Amino acid sequence: MMSIQQNDKEIHPTLLEGLDDLEIPLRPRQTNKWKWLRIATRISFVLGTLLQVLAVTGGALWWNGYISMIIRPDAAKNARLFEGHQSSRLHPAPVCHPPLPAAVTLPQPNQASHLFRVASNRLRIFLELTMLTADIDSLTVGVVTPDGLIFDESFGQLRANETHKGPKETPDTDSLYRIASISKMFCALELMVLKQRKILDWDDPVDLFLPKFKYNTDSWSQHLSDEGKASSSSREAPPITLRQLSSHMSGIGRDFPPVSIDSWPKIDMGNISVDIKSQNSTLKSIANIPLVVPQYSSPVYSNTGFSLLGWTLTAAANTTSTYAELIHRDVFQPLNISSSFNVTAENAHKVAVPSILSEFADLDLTDVANSAGGQYSSLRDLAKVMQTFLVPSRADSLLSSYTMREWLRPLHAFPDDTTEMGAPWEIRKIADMYGRPRRWYGKGGNLFVYHSKFNFNPDAGFGVVVLMTGRYPDAEGIALKAVQIYQAAFDWHVAQITDMLYGGRWISEDLKSEAITAVLDGSLWLIKMVLNGTDIFKSLEGPIPVSKSYGLWATGRKDEFRIAFGRASPDENCFPFVASFDPVYARKAPIDLILFGGTVPDRVMKVPSVGGILYKV
Repeated sequence: MMSIQQNDKEIHPTLLEGLDDLEIPLRPRQTNKWKWLRIATRISFVLGTLLQVLAVTGGALWWNGYISMIIRPDAAKNARLFEGHQSSRLHPAPVCHPPLPAAVTLPQPNQASHLFRVASNRLRIFLELTMLTADIDSLTVGVVTPDGLIFDESFGQLRANETHKGPKETPDTDSLYRIASISKMFCALELMVLKQRKILDWDDPVDLFLPKFKYNTDSWSQHLSDEGKASSSSREAPPITLRQLSSHMSGIGRDFPPVSIDSWPKIDMGNISVDIKSQNSTLKSIANIPLVVPQYSSPVYSNTGFSLLGWTLTAAANTTSTYAELIHRDVFQPLNISSSFNVTAENAHKVAVPSILSEFADLDLTDVANSAGGQYSSLRDLAKVMQTFLVPSRADSLLSSYTMREWLRPLHAFPDDTTEMGAPWEIRKIADMYGRPRRWYGKGGNLFVYHSKFNFNPDAGFGVVVLMTGRYPDAEGIALKAVQIYQAAFDWHVAQITDMLYGGRWISEDLKSEAITAVLDGSLWLIKMVLNGTDIFKSLEGPIPVSKSYGLWATGRKDEFRIAFGRASPDENCFPFVASFDPVYARKAPIDLILFGGTVPDRVMKVPSVGGILYKV
C-alpha cells in the first residue's frame, strides 16, 4: 500500500481528501504498431478459456474435497487457475481475503501517533461544523478502544432549557442522557448474563416464565372474519421465545396497547384514543391482536416485545421485584457504572435537558417500559461497557468470550446487502480501508429530542458512542462519519503490527526449511514455503505452480493460523477455503497449521506437521 511523505511524516492516502476530484486522462488511441499485440492477447484469451473448460470437463478440478489436492497435484495445478487472488487478468474471479487477527488481540495503537492525531482533528472539525449547521442542543461523542476513550469531545449546553444570562454549563463525559432504545441492548445483555448462568436459554418460550402469556395465532384475514374469531383458540401456536423477543423476530407489534385514530385518514386529535399502558393491558393486547408477521419471517421492531422480555427476565431470575432492580444487580453494580432509570436528587445536576420538550428529561417510564427505553447513561459508562464487549476476556467483563461470540451474530439479513438484524443488534456493513465490508454491531435510541448511538466492531478494534439532545435526530450519521474517519488509521495500525509479528523471512537452523510471509491488501499471505527441502507449492500443484501465494487465516487464537489452500471454484468466494481446513494430518497435526511465538525481534514460526521451527531473519 502506497503512502505519502510530507514533512517527514507518513500520511496514509485514505486520509487525504480532494485527490478524487482530479481528472483522469482518456487512454490514447491505439496505433497499428499494437495490432499484433492485440491479436496475440485475444488468442491467449481464447486458449486460456479452452484450457479452463477442459480442466472442468476433464476432471482436473478437485472432486468436491481436499484429498485430490494431495493425490492429484496436476489437477490441483489446473484448478489453481480459478483461484481468486492469483487468477489471471483475463479470468478475474471473486477474491477471498483471509482476515487479519482481530485488532483487539494486538498491541493497541498510540493515540498520539500522526495518523490518529489527523483522524482526531478531522472528527473534531466535523463535529464543530455539525453543531453550527444542525439544530443540536448538546452533543457528546467518544471513540473507544480496549484501553478506553481515545477521543472525547462535548459541545453545546447541558441544560438548554435554562434562560438565565451568563455562561452555560457544557456537557462532559459524565453527563447523563436518556439513551432510549439503547436500553434494549442492556436488556439483551441481561438475557445473555442469565443464559450464561444457565438460569434460562435463548430458545425458552415466554410462557415457561409467564404462564399466563398468550398470543393471537390468527392471520389478519382470519381475525377480521367471524370464522377466524371462532376458531383461533384451536389453531396450533408455535412458541414465542426469548431469542425472538431480543431480535424483533417474534412478530409482536411495535407499541401495545396501540394508539387508535378513528377519524383516519383524517387526523382529528379529538378522535385519538390511547389505553393506559400497564403489564396487564399490554398482555391483553398481545392476546387479542394478531402478529404482524409469523415468527422468524422478518424483523418487526417492537417496543412491546422488549417490555415483555424485561418482565420475563425478571420472572426467570426470581430474586427481584422489578426489571430495574435486576439490571442494577447484574449489570450496573458489577461494572460500577452510574446508569439509572430515573432522575434523583443525586444525579439531577448531571442530566442533559433539551431546549424543547424538557419535561421528557425526567419522565419515568416505570417497569412497564424500562427495558424497552427507560434508561439513562453517560459516555463514561457506555465506554466502559463497550470495552468489555471489545475484549470479553477482561476481568470486569460480564460475558465470556464464547458467549460474546455467540451474541455477535446476525439473525436476519435485509435485501439491501448493507443492514442486518441481531439480538438486538442493528448491524451495518461499513467498508474498511481496502473496500471490504465489516459488520458493525450497534444500537440506536430516539426518544423525542434525545438521540443516541452505540456502535462497535472488535475486528476493527474500536467503537463510537454518540449522545445528543435537540431536534436534529441523526446520531447514526454522526457515528458513521466517526467510524469512516478513524477506520483507515486503525486498519493501517493492524496491518503494520501484523506484518511486524507475522511477516518476514523465516529460516530453520539447518537451512532446509524456509518461508516468506507478508501483509498485502489487508491479508497475511504465505509467499514461499520450503519444508525439509520440499517446496509445498510444488507438492500441492505440480512442478510449475500457478499460485503465487496462499492466505494465512487467523483462527482467533493468539499466534495461530491456517494455510488457506482452498479449492477451485470461482463462484463460491470464501466457501472453498473454509471447506478445506484440516485436509490431512502429519505427526498428529494438520498440514495447514502454522504457529508463531517469541517476542520481537526474536520471533519463530512453528510447523507442527513437520516438527519444524523457523526463525525470523
